[in-house]
Amino acid sequence: MIEMNDQDFEEWLEIFMPMIRNKLKNTSFQEREDLEQELKIKIHEKADMLLCQDAPGFWEFVADLVNKL
Repeated sequence: MIEMNDQDFEEWLEIFMPMIRNKLKNTSFQEREDLEQELKIKIHEKADMLLCQDAPGFWEFVADLVNKL
């Protein structure tokens, strides 16, 4: 499991911000700030979810694969 601190999250946001700003141009001016906050929250939630998932080890993967056959 990987922990993501605030600095890591800020770095991720810097990567996504040009795309977010570009897409926000399609939104009305009054709703841009709210939508930007919602997108940042969703990015944080999804990053936490993905980073907290444990990948199976090799033998766990093989055992699971054999059980599915």
